[in-house]
Amino acid sequence: IAGSAEAHEIATALAQRDVQTQAILRRAERSFGPLAVPSRVWTPGSVAAMKSALIEQGVSAICDAGHGFDADISDLAAAAASDLDLPYLRVLRPCWNVEPPALRVASVAEAARKVNPGARVFAATGRGTVMDFVPFKGSRLFLRQTSINTRTPLPDFALPVQGTPPFSQAEETALFQQLNIDTLICRNVGGSASRPKLDAALALGLRTIVIDRPAPPHGQQIITGADAAVDWLADL
Repeated sequence: IAGSAEAHEIATALAQRDVQTQAILRRAERSFGPLAVPSRVWTPGSVAAMKSALIEQGVSAICDAGHGFDADISDLAAAAASDLDLPYLRVLRPCWNVEPPALRVASVAEAARKVNPGARVFAATGRGTVMDFVPFKGSRLFLRQTSINTRTPLPDFALPVQGTPPFSQAEETALFQQLNIDTLICRNVGGSASRPKLDAALALGLRTIVIDRPAPPHGQQIITGADAAVDWLADL
């Protein structure tokens, strides 16, 4: 299961070995380019659908390197693996340590409710979350967009901010100052590549709201890096 930077590292390593691999993605990749193994965009609708796909393709193990916030797919995959007695591994980088004055919330919708009237908000939560900000109490929502391909129109209160990651702290600082941002909303995806926006916001004294990552599947093995995942697969 792909959707993270680690998934690309794992796919590249597996492509060089005699391992039959197929990756599934919730959405087409926009930041990292194509995977080194065959892949398709597919979202299972149920545990039964996931089990059916696994049986049909003769899958013998699941390496789940999906996006940290795609917990619904991870839960379905872990349940299907348990029912079919398949090895399952969740790859998750460590979360950031978030301390006051930053606020921690459980969802985009909860973060939106904490926006102050008239605030100029920069959100790195994905274009698909924009309706979670309705009704918007601030004056403007700047939404990071890593693809120039527009899909659905944004509401009047939102404007896209395009750019290709990774971004340095200096770049994020300059962007926040240029847009006169006073509030950052971001997800705790962990890792160093996505951290600069949080560090920039804290250094500037911006109001910062961080969305906690969903819990991983209960009782399943979790590792933090691509190399360990490749070693796990090699040992099966």
